[in-house]
Amino acid sequence: MVEVIGLKDIGQVRVEDNIGRLIVKAVHENQIIVKQHDVFCVASKIVSITENREVMLKNVAPLIDAQKIHQRIPRKDARLIQLMINETGDTTAERLTVTNNFIGGRMPNGLFLTSAGVDKIDDEKAILLPEFPDTSARKIALTLTTAFGVPVSVVITDSDGRPDKKGATQVAIGVYGLTPMRSTETLCDMVAAAAGLEMGQRDAGVPVAIVSGLKYQFDTNAKITDALN
Repeated sequence: MVEVIGLKDIGQVRVEDNIGRLIVKAVHENQIIVKQHDVFCVASKIVSITENREVMLKNVAPLIDAQKIHQRIPRKDARLIQLMINETGDTTAERLTVTNNFIGGRMPNGLFLTSAGVDKIDDEKAILLPEFPDTSARKIALTLTTAFGVPVSVVITDSDGRPDKKGATQVAIGVYGLTPMRSTETLCDMVAAAAGLEMGQRDAGVPVAIVSGLKYQFDTNAKITDALN
């Protein structure tokens, strides 16, 4: 039986915090027994905070392509659009898809994400995705494996929407241990979505969830691009 456990009491995360150690502390405080090949799903936002991926919007100067898209979708801050363009790795904005009120971006590793993963925090700040999410997942997983004495997997998740549906769900943007594909199933996204039932959306206060009891192929060489076209 698969069980999803929301991990509370992570606390306020700051730049250069060790997320793995914060998770270990919370696991002990919640008296959770970690089993071999448990999957720890970690919200990208807290990973980005520790990796200093916050951006002050006053330091962002929108170029002409960002300004043109802003004219089409005025509710989107031109500075945020510029960050989206930057995150795709193509200064021409050709890796952005703009339809009605939706902006999606093709990332350098092939992922296609709403707003190219750029998230507005408030009127002054935005936050970008971890630059190398597979590496971030690996670092966290190795800390947890050492602490608990059993091999575990980590999936870095992000909230993502679709142009044809309202709302958002959780998807995987980085993995360690969990093989992203299982036959024709995008297993990493299924796990991320399941974890999202406990993690909720922004400000839910549960940035980590443990998916326990899942049968899958454990592979320390797995990477998110294994699930991409």
